[in-house]
Amino acid sequence: MNRFLSLYFLLLLFPGLMSVTTAKSQDWEENAQFGVEIGGAIDVTAQVFRPTNNQPFMILTSEKLTSPVLVDLAKKRVFALKASAVEIEEGGFLKTNGIPGGKDVGSYVLQGGSTTFKVQGKSVTMILRQTLVGDVSQEMILAHSPDYRLRMRDYTPKKSAINVLKSYARDTEVVVMFATWCATCKLLVPKVMRVFNEANNSRFKVHYIGIAMGGNEPASALARHGHDYPAVILYQRGKEVDRIIGDPPGALENLLVDILE
Repeated sequence: MNRFLSLYFLLLLFPGLMSVTTAKSQDWEENAQFGVEIGGAIDVTAQVFRPTNNQPFMILTSEKLTSPVLVDLAKKRVFALKASAVEIEEGGFLKTNGIPGGKDVGSYVLQGGSTTFKVQGKSVTMILRQTLVGDVSQEMILAHSPDYRLRMRDYTPKKSAINVLKSYARDTEVVVMFATWCATCKLLVPKVMRVFNEANNSRFKVHYIGIAMGGNEPASALARHGHDYPAVILYQRGKEVDRIIGDPPGALENLLVDILE
């Protein structure tokens, strides 16, 4: 009986001891600052997640890997996880029970902004990219984030909507607010690029504006266009017509036609 009483008082004095037997749910958010290459090729299916409470770990998921990978930044080790260890949620999030344990598959090499390791017989490189801020060209974005080019290539716009945009006759300023570290932006912005490239209409003046980490810069652009991102904002004669926020369901080009017609 005394032993059980002692344990009872220990738990009252040190509730953290319960964590030994009770795993807490851990939330992770995708960080699109990382580009990923697997086997020497850009992997558009890859997602890199960081804990929302800023613990020194990363989880990599990819359709090219049979299971997720945990990178322990403190120990500089890589662990192969079971697929059941992570629960992927919508909106660039996943959930685990605490920090999941896995099979230690070795260390990683950090050189410049690249983290390289081998797992499942494949070479993996995670490339930390600097944030693009301010008014940037399409060419700058594609050079910075090559996966955008692949996503743009793989998006096929509706021909009927493109034909409408090709013949559209009103001058329209298109402002695309995005962030290179934003998971949703990497889905929307390549579609925007493909649509307006296909339309090839000089009536559309497309501007891409990158937002800094923290969302406070570029201050002048944010003051004019607001803090929505990703957002496609349409202006005519200096006045906002409408805006598309996030990566909406349905075809982007159809939404643009609905707004402009």
